[in-house]
Amino acid sequence: MTPTDDEAATRLLDAYRRAGGYADTIPEIGSRLGDSPTVIPVLAEWLTELEDRWPGVETEGRDMARLSLTNALNRKESRKTVAIPALISQFDHAKPASARVRWAAGNALYKIPAGKEHFDALARIAADRGFGAERQMVVDWLGKSKHPDAAAVASAQLDDETVQGHALDALSKLRAQGVRDLVEPFLTSKFPWYRRNAERIVRYDQS
Repeated sequence: MTPTDDEAATRLLDAYRRAGGYADTIPEIGSRLGDSPTVIPVLAEWLTELEDRWPGVETEGRDMARLSLTNALNRKESRKTVAIPALISQFDHAKPASARVRWAAGNALYKIPAGKEHFDALARIAADRGFGAERQMVVDWLGKSKHPDAAAVASAQLDDETVQGHALDALSKLRAQGVRDLVEPFLTSKFPWYRRNAERIVRYDQS
């Protein structure tokens, strides 16, 4: 930890504890999901503004804090709060977020889950191949969104090997129509998960 890391970590822990948190270290924040929901706005604000509040290059300490904040927001109480935009903000190519942080942010958006009012932002992330496998759970979230445009976004990712399984899972949840031709090649996939979802999609596709 650098002196900047130490100072920023101290300020983060102080703000978190004032909001009602009980963790003693930055990594512990991410596993204290029993903390009062009053910590959510504070942690979301820190995650959104981390580069300003913890200036400099992305050190090991700041990456650890970013991951811990992301994991701490992965709780059902984060639904319809500022936590959702904070998690979405990690999918910004200008941010130095690591692959593990972005994947964790996508996983949180899927599990909370984010509401379909965030569809436009999440659809852009799902379609951005620059995020590679980091966006897997955002692609999967499309299936939970039930948005009328979700199937089109998911089906457009079927030729991307980094998210194929998640796109199929989303289409399966959506009971997508008119995608039979795109999905049939996966009926003989070497991956059982792909085959199961493809079979379900074809079964419900009435086109």
